[in-house]
Amino acid sequence: MYKWLAETRRRFIFLILFSLLLSQSCVDLSTNPDQNENRSNYKIQISSPSSNGTLMEGNNEIIYSISQPYTIKFLELYIDGKFVKNIPPNSDGTAPKVNISFDSLFIGKKVDLYLIYYDTDGSSQKSNTAVQVLITNDNRPPFKPYNLAVLKFSDGSINISWKDSSRYVTKYELWRKINFDGIYQLHQELSGKSNNTNDANLDTNNIYFYKIRGVKNSGYSDFSSEINTAGIITSGNLFPPTNLVAAVHGISNVILNWNDNSDNENYFAVQRSSQGAPFVRIAALPKNTTSYKDSASGLITGATYNYKIVAYSNEDSASSNTVSIKITSGILLPPTNLTANYNSVIRVIQLNWNSSDNNILYFDIERKTDSTNFALLRRIESGNNLYLDFNIETNKIYTYRIRGYDLNRFSEYSNEVTISTY
Repeated sequence: MYKWLAETRRRFIFLILFSLLLSQSCVDLSTNPDQNENRSNYKIQISSPSSNGTLMEGNNEIIYSISQPYTIKFLELYIDGKFVKNIPPNSDGTAPKVNISFDSLFIGKKVDLYLIYYDTDGSSQKSNTAVQVLITNDNRPPFKPYNLAVLKFSDGSINISWKDSSRYVTKYELWRKINFDGIYQLHQELSGKSNNTNDANLDTNNIYFYKIRGVKNSGYSDFSSEINTAGIITSGNLFPPTNLVAAVHGISNVILNWNDNSDNENYFAVQRSSQGAPFVRIAALPKNTTSYKDSASGLITGATYNYKIVAYSNEDSASSNTVSIKITSGILLPPTNLTANYNSVIRVIQLNWNSSDNNILYFDIERKTDSTNFALLRRIESGNNLYLDFNIETNKIYTYRIRGYDLNRFSEYSNEVTISTY
């Protein structure tokens, strides 16, 4: 009797454990995705397009969701039951975008589509199927053109280029304004196959601003980002500094000069970069400042540096053009032994000097009289260490000095020499 009860108890416990194991296995994802197709609770669910919805010719995004938790191995896209492509997860493991493109041959046709989710644990599941999805004409307005660029030519003309991912653009409109206070006007209409155009007869004293948009039967694109001939960045509420120039002077000193175009800046920031590194601020200057001397704080001989000036107002910022300059050597050696001789017969003053620096490209000859300050008389090429000054008067006293120049920096001045024409 007791033996029969013990055997019955063991069988009862076994049946309970078997039932628990069976119920647990029913919630596991099948390794066969088709076995999960008709579930009311999908692991992966397509929300757009819906059944009997629409997609357009061209590129479309399929909107879907995956219930947590998940670890995606990859997704598969099927159209009309046929495999289209494999989509890996994003680099951080999140769900990727799924896009599908239809050409014009699909217009008016209907398709069925679904996704299959594959987990890193080896399981998989099929999504719901969006059935009878109609492919229609692409009635979206064009996308915004991007990557606008300006290429300057030596004759004062420029080329404006852009990129666009839109389809069936019929034309592009190039709009232009002149200077900060100008008003944008339609400047050129171009074919929908265009990706660049020239603009000539430009006044180099002006700054020209450009933007472009695409046009097709379904409407206009948004305007592209603005670009200009000065290489400046502005939102329009704060006029940026312009005509930034840089020159090396003395021992690794960079002199920056620019034009201040705004009256509402709070301060200027001087930014510098080198060797492809990001720009960093090296100085903050009061409003209305138009020059700065970078006094060799970390400058290295032989390195190339980029500079820009950023103006800041209460609510905005605007950036100047960027200039580059190379520190070719620490200092240009000044000319030496400057001498002057006056020939009263032909009324000419002859200047002679010595120079030992092969980096000098030009000599700046400066002159003054007793009643004037030094002023540039002539810039000559460095191949000749002699200059004849015929532009003189009798009964005067002239003083001369010379310095070297290599397009980036000036040397110190030579000795001064004074000579009389009495």
